[in-house]
Amino acid sequence: MGRAKLFFKLLVYIVVWKFNDVAKEAQGMTMAGHYEARGANEHAHSKEPPCAVCPRNGVCVPHVQCPAHVRPGSSNPQCHLEGTRHVGVCCSTGRRHAGESDRKFRSSVHVDDMKTAHKQSREQLVEWLERADTLKDKHYAAINSSDPSYWHHLSVRTYDSRAQMLGRGALLNMFAAQELKARDAITAEEIELGFTEHTDGPFCPPKLLCPQEPSRYRSIGGGCNNQNNPDWGATNTGFERLLPPDYSDGIWAMRTSRSGLPLPSARAVSNALLLDVNHPSSTHNVMFMQFGQFIVRDISIGQVFALGDGNGISCCSGDGRILPKEFQHWACAPIVLDPGDIFYGQFGKQCINFVRTQLAPRSDCSLGYAKQMNGASHYLDMSHLYGNSEEKIVKLRAPGGVLSVFNDFGRDLPPLTKRKECLNMYEGTACFESGDNHGNQIISLTVLHTIWTREHNRIARALSKINPRWDEDKVFFESRRIMQAEYQHIIYNEWLPLLLGPRIMEIYGLLPSSGFSTLYHPGVDPSLTAEFSSAAMRFGHSTVDGQLKVVSPKHGGIYESISIPEVMFQPSRLRLKPFLDRMLIGMSWQPMQSVDPFITESLSRYMFHGGNPFGLDLAAINIQRGRDYGVRSYNEYRKLIGIEPLADFHQFAPNAAKRLSSVYVNPEDIDLWVGGLLEEPVEGGVIGPTFANIIADQFARLKNGDRYFYEFGTNINPGAFTPSQLAEIKKVTLSRIICHNSDGIELFEQSPNAFLRSDLPRNEPVRCDNPAIPAVDLSRFKEI
Repeated sequence: MGRAKLFFKLLVYIVVWKFNDVAKEAQGMTMAGHYEARGANEHAHSKEPPCAVCPRNGVCVPHVQCPAHVRPGSSNPQCHLEGTRHVGVCCSTGRRHAGESDRKFRSSVHVDDMKTAHKQSREQLVEWLERADTLKDKHYAAINSSDPSYWHHLSVRTYDSRAQMLGRGALLNMFAAQELKARDAITAEEIELGFTEHTDGPFCPPKLLCPQEPSRYRSIGGGCNNQNNPDWGATNTGFERLLPPDYSDGIWAMRTSRSGLPLPSARAVSNALLLDVNHPSSTHNVMFMQFGQFIVRDISIGQVFALGDGNGISCCSGDGRILPKEFQHWACAPIVLDPGDIFYGQFGKQCINFVRTQLAPRSDCSLGYAKQMNGASHYLDMSHLYGNSEEKIVKLRAPGGVLSVFNDFGRDLPPLTKRKECLNMYEGTACFESGDNHGNQIISLTVLHTIWTREHNRIARALSKINPRWDEDKVFFESRRIMQAEYQHIIYNEWLPLLLGPRIMEIYGLLPSSGFSTLYHPGVDPSLTAEFSSAAMRFGHSTVDGQLKVVSPKHGGIYESISIPEVMFQPSRLRLKPFLDRMLIGMSWQPMQSVDPFITESLSRYMFHGGNPFGLDLAAINIQRGRDYGVRSYNEYRKLIGIEPLADFHQFAPNAAKRLSSVYVNPEDIDLWVGGLLEEPVEGGVIGPTFANIIADQFARLKNGDRYFYEFGTNINPGAFTPSQLAEIKKVTLSRIICHNSDGIELFEQSPNAFLRSDLPRNEPVRCDNPAIPAVDLSRFKEI
């Protein structure tokens, strides 16, 4: 009887959340009669009809692409987006948050103030480094390899020595900004609006050296893509912003409540709101979820500060308490746990380790608010397969233009690594190398690394036969160029439409063209935004099922169910001969979880648990990471995309309002990641309007700001495809990649749409040689 009551309560809870009035309003439905019906891209504050022509030479853009429209006193009338029926805003300020009224002449900082700031910043950096250096030999300062945080550190650490040098430079410039602000030499508003670009910081990053003649191939590391701004999108550069950060000191101190008090503990929010409830998608499968993580791993590595020897920083004591401040590294921001925490309290845990993200200097040497460093190139270039540096790509290559592999009794797997990156490293186990050093994080991710490694080698061998005069360098880089194009086409043609729906795809011009695209713009910075990386794209954590279903046609169904924590940094099952095929079949059939405020306990209690009875809470880490990045509150991004902010918790459904108000003091405090998960999905998509607009904006940047994007012709792309080659590229689907590169032991069929459940009508698996899964004709790549 007790179980029945519990089930009924959970069912009611799901229904209440599912029909959340606020989420309906965010899609354009009425909300208790308070607001008029409107779409998520219609300005909430304007009643005038859209302009036919924008004043002041303005351009009509989606709201999110004109952040100045939320500034007091801004004038951004509505308009119709070109070629569509959708409404945007007239913008004459571009992506700057500053409106026309903010543009003003500011006198230079006095030379004496600047000299003092330089001197103070250098002294403070020396003090911080000396303090960090004293911790290297302290047993409590480094994460123990038995701690769950050790494996999290492996997911966010860097092996690039340049990152440390650039990070120190970023600290110098940040200290100088703090000093100038303390001396009233610059104002908080000048820092927020980016009016410090001509204020020299103590550190200037080295300039990228680009070839005079553009290369046919995109660079390794993302540099030299944009001719006027060669650092845009490069490895170890900063995340950009949709809105200025909300740091409590304006520069780097973490966000506080609107009341001025500290925000609720990230774990308290997770514990109150993000429960473990099974809510499978009726359409999308685990492959869709896993490919999303595959994309993220390519473009975003928010690497954290580390000890001088590269070891992870510990902010918690061995008995589970927060280290006293005098023993903490300055990059510590531990997540506080309540002693009565329903889960962690039974183990005496009062602290989840959390280390802040490494900072990046601005390329123009200016000082200002902190920008977090991206350890990957920002472009969709498969850097997680090929690496972000010349040293890495050399290590991953093998003779003949192919990628190095581990030949496991006739089956090619990714090459083995000598780094201690897996939980089990005894003889016979496997731990694999990857371009980003993190391919072992979860076995379903390792599966994708495997099939794409094989795809490169399949293409390379075919090109060698077609073009016998090519040397191995040309074979390698031509194969890489084709691989990157296949990958980009699958993202924009298959994955994004299922994520965003047709309306958002149209608004942002994201669908592939019938031929070459003309959408490149040299003024578009493709760099990832902090909001995309630390919040919106983390919607995928809600879609994770706690179990991976391994399906075997030979055995008539599910062969085994594997708990996700058991295959984190433990990829050795791939050595079992039929396992790869069974995983691919299972990922195609098994539904992912829906995007909602529910997170599997595999991630919120047991992530990276190793031999411990507890692990990390990924939901709490996501919330804390958004605060680390200075991401503003959920309401600020509602306004940015053009919908009303929430004034009261009671605008949510009663159950949600009660839970939100139990942890947050004010609706203005709600974290972006939490608020985004509360929204109902946009039409034809799986995420709500706030996340949909942030993500669509980012993928528009990644397309329109990438000179080497696969759809651009010779007038833009130095390595453009011919029309016939581009037509072949546009045949590719993920199903074809799977068919080409599975083991063919148990997988002989594949659903035409690899991201939709294979048990859906009209998506039933067909033979791999079926015309419904077309193949790319590589003979079109014969050099004449």
